[in-house]
Amino acid sequence: MEMRERPQIIYVLVIRGPRVVLAEYTALAGNFQQATVQILQKLEHTTEWKSYIYGEYAFHYIVDDASGLWFVCMAERTMGRRIPFAFLGAVQEECLKRFRLEEVQSAIAYGMQHEFRPALQHLMERYNAPDADRISAMMEKVQHINDNLMESIDKILERQEKIELLVSRTETLAQSSGSFVREAGRLRQVLW
Repeated sequence: MEMRERPQIIYVLVIRGPRVVLAEYTALAGNFQQATVQILQKLEHTTEWKSYIYGEYAFHYIVDDASGLWFVCMAERTMGRRIPFAFLGAVQEECLKRFRLEEVQSAIAYGMQHEFRPALQHLMERYNAPDADRISAMMEKVQHINDNLMESIDKILERQEKIELLVSRTETLAQSSGSFVREAGRLRQVLW
């Protein structure tokens, strides 16, 4: 797999029940379908949003009981859950808006592929875009600002220490010069 700057959603599919693939999309070449078929056998039918970790990948899925559709995506494990589930929610919304329940129930395998694949592609590109994860981007900016502030505070404290040292040496020098003047005056009196 090519190196990318941040984790990506790799593969998405819409299935009726746990077996009939109605539409799918991936921008990459690979054996995603074979891996997904193995994973689908392990996924449980649930109304909760679930994730299944498989090596360096995570399979996230949402089951819509009303339509009988499962929305599944494969993403890099390091992506976490927030963006993949936001993506799956958008896929679910788009699918249910585009297809009537009768169409979903009567569709043959890959029967929605031609019509729905461009929508899957568009949504995947949108959620894989660098600015898709605004929260992480904002957290990075906040961390950067925090680091800069801490560095500035450290510099201010360092300067403060140097100023205090300078003041202390100045006081010592003032005392020493006072002693010097007194001793020089005494020495002048002794010598004259």
